[in-house]
Amino acid sequence: MRIIDALPPTRYAAAAAHARTDQFKNLKAKTIKRVQQWYADPRVNQNVAPGLWFGYGKDSMAGAVILKLASLDFCHLTINNGGDLPQHWLVKPEWETYFGKDFYYEEYTTDRTFPQIIRAYLNWGNIYGMRTKEGKALNFWDWGGMAESITYEAIYQFHHLYGEGEENVMYMWSNRQGEGQERAFEIAREGMFQFHDQNKKDALPYIRALPLGDWKDIDVWALLVSENSPISPIYSMHQIPQKQGNKAFPRTLWYCTPEILCSQYYKWLAFYAPVQLKELCELFPEIQARFTLRRKKEEGRGKKEEGRGKKG
Repeated sequence: MRIIDALPPTRYAAAAAHARTDQFKNLKAKTIKRVQQWYADPRVNQNVAPGLWFGYGKDSMAGAVILKLASLDFCHLTINNGGDLPQHWLVKPEWETYFGKDFYYEEYTTDRTFPQIIRAYLNWGNIYGMRTKEGKALNFWDWGGMAESITYEAIYQFHHLYGEGEENVMYMWSNRQGEGQERAFEIAREGMFQFHDQNKKDALPYIRALPLGDWKDIDVWALLVSENSPISPIYSMHQIPQKQGNKAFPRTLWYCTPEILCSQYYKWLAFYAPVQLKELCELFPEIQARFTLRRKKEEGRGKKEEGRGKKG
């Protein structure tokens, strides 16, 4: 989908204006230069093209555009585990055309969707007596000690499949520190170019790089607008229908993790992705229970305020 057709006019205009600033131009040039330096680092395995973990979201696309502008070879690495909203994948043909002959990708697929993986692991943990810190059964809102296992099953099991067992392959993520506090801590602690010297036999040394680690959301939009990049049609679904106007919700990825799913996103899913929401609620009744309870409380407060208004 053309970015000018997907974004609200005000956001598109703001991104276009930011793209013309010296601040953004300097950031763009600095980022291109540093990824070129990373590629030349002697610790990086020069026999394997670096891989960019890619989900067809705006940040992934911005990372790929930077690498393209830097004239660097890389491979798009995608994981199809049902963790993304399906509209993201609709942009793939346009993205292939945009990159042309330089488009390379490898796709990995899980046996089960991400929500199914979460459910299976929580069931296993509960059967064997694992509990949350409060001593309660594992549930969607608290995965307890199973969190690491779920993440590995859904993502990290594919980490070293690319490169066929080679050491010191560079893997890149288009994560920004503004995405979450954990990103900011990671970048402050380890930087944007990290050498991981693994000690375990089944975990090879590798390079983790975050090309957009110091970028902001507006920088990403400015890059995509200035380069006229196609984007996922999901970004045209930017508003949540509410009784009192509409409110934009910025996150579109990993709808089935507790860090992302909130009351606003629940409404967003109910309107734009009801099939995904239905699956989540069937697998995890506690999701619907929480938001149903919250809605009843909100309605109760509304009735009380209405009653006080009539008395006044």
